Amino acid sequence: WQQLPASEDGRLNLHALVTCLADLEFNEVHVEAGPTLAGALVLAGLVDEFLVYQAPVLLGSGRPMLHLSGMENFDDRLHLELVERRQMGSDTRFLFRPLKPSATA
Repeated sequence: WQQLPASEDGRLNLHALVTCLADLEFNEVHVEAGPTLAGALVLAGLVDEFLVYQAPVLLGSGRPMLHLSGMENFDDRLHLELVERRQMGSDTRFLFRPLKPSATA
């Protein structure tokens, strides 16, 4: 095992992690994470797809799906392309891909 370097904020360097996984011949990684790691992966540009399940229920307060610091303004939003929508019982499964900034203009 090799030790991976830290990022500037002292957390795991996600680009180094992905490079290490590629060196180990991983070509696909599924991440089910909390909002901090999920947001960090998005902000690092390391997310190719979002798989989102929506159930027909309402809850009180909760945590966000992603913590995206630096993307609080409407102009900073990340546009997504809906690739697939599938009904799974009473739930709906969505597959989204991030659009490149030039594709949203």
